[in-house]
Amino acid sequence: MHDLLNYLKNPVYNTNRNPRLIYFLFLLFIYIAAVICLAIFIIIICNQFHLKHNKIGLTPLMTIFIVVILAPIYEEIIFRSLLKFKKNNIILFFAILSALIVFSVFKAKIKFIILLSILLFFLLFLLIIFSRRKIELFISSNFKYIFYTTSLAFGSMHLFNFTGNIYLILAFSFILIGPQIVLGFILGYIRMNYGLIYSIFFHMIVNATILL
Repeated sequence: MHDLLNYLKNPVYNTNRNPRLIYFLFLLFIYIAAVICLAIFIIIICNQFHLKHNKIGLTPLMTIFIVVILAPIYEEIIFRSLLKFKKNNIILFFAILSALIVFSVFKAKIKFIILLSILLFFLLFLLIIFSRRKIELFISSNFKYIFYTTSLAFGSMHLFNFTGNIYLILAFSFILIGPQIVLGFILGYIRMNYGLIYSIFFHMIVNATILL
């Protein structure tokens, strides 16, 4: 716990360490405890202001596949792979983002097509204007702010999970997406200290635990 809190106070661009299973279990316990506390407030707000949490509306098997396997993979790659701006991570990011754009076109999700396309072309623009090394140096020298931004962006994405009065959703946003913001900080810590594969794995365990 001390190591996690110290890192979150001052996130740094560091090298990977060997993971410890007992510590992963401890982080899972910390997250579940935080979710239980926040869930009380979320339920009260949703009941009081008639906000609803969107249902996936898929078969149980498909829900498990998307929530437990697919979502952790593409969310970790989009939000945390480029925290270490290496060539392989860039290729992986472009591949996943392109696949999501194609899927959004197939599903006619205009909002996501526009948002993902802007993100794709913005990164292409940066790579054309600046070298990969310069971008990596910028990330490492401003890492604290980039780390916090990606964690908050990850949490904010989950505002789409709620329906109702949009102004009320925005007003209570930090409570409604509190569990995802907390998860974003923990996943960012794992990604930077142990590697992307471990943040994906931890994300899968969290989603499976909550789903079950």
